[in-house]
Amino acid sequence: MAGLCAFAIAVLSILYAVVYLGFVRPNTANSSASAVANGLIGLSGVLATFAVIAVGDKVGGSAGRWIGVVGVGWALLSAVHGMFGAIASAQGIDIAGMGPDLSPTDPRGFATFGLAGLWSIVLGALILSGAGFPRSLGTIALINGVDLIVLFIATAAGIGPLVLIAGGLAAVILGPLQWVLIGRGLTES
Repeated sequence: MAGLCAFAIAVLSILYAVVYLGFVRPNTANSSASAVANGLIGLSGVLATFAVIAVGDKVGGSAGRWIGVVGVGWALLSAVHGMFGAIASAQGIDIAGMGPDLSPTDPRGFATFGLAGLWSIVLGALILSGAGFPRSLGTIALINGVDLIVLFIATAAGIGPLVLIAGGLAAVILGPLQWVLIGRGLTES
């Protein structure tokens, strides 16, 4: 089941990119599209809880426990971030003038981008040092982790062009590739 969740996260990531870049970015007043995009983040966070626990189990030991615990932490915070944004967008709620994209549950994507990036970097390093996944996943996880941290910093600093570049890489290429490789690694075991 965890492998299937990882594959689903890859698909949801690409769907998010299509909805966000195709409908939200060109028309920020499109609250329906924003609600869908945020809902996809929320669903991905819920599904990630299954996948990250299985990844932690496969890594094993104290490093595997860290992968599981931190993974569940960022996944659930990301789920709350997405659902907060989805509900705020669907209901047209502007929290204290901040807009629905600034979530008090995940300020500027700290968990969704920052902690997820740290998790990916640690996973990549563990894999490259011998954890039970293909080395190609280790390399992709490291690159994706760095990209996610850049995305968090760019989001927190409000650097729009860098958000688009790092976010596009994370949502369309690196994230889906990482989750597909995780899904393969979990279903082949």
